[in-house]
Amino acid sequence: MKITTQIIVTSIIFSLTTSCGGWSNKDKEIYLTECKRAKLDSVFCDCSLKKIVEKYTNFEEAMRNEEEFPEILISCKK
Repeated sequence: MKITTQIIVTSIIFSLTTSCGGWSNKDKEIYLTECKRAKLDSVFCDCSLKKIVEKYTNFEEAMRNEEEFPEILISCKK
């Protein structure tokens, strides 16, 4: 799968989850489940989740900065 497709799929995954205050375990589980369901490599899924959670304090903040996702996701493909 091309990185562009992976970026789009990952962005969709984020839009399917919700969070009210911080990253709950459920938010993280949903992300990993959907990422793997999109047939993305588990190492990529773990890396992207880790970097997104480290950079953004909660789901809403991540969504406000969605334009930064490609940089994060590309760094996980290296």
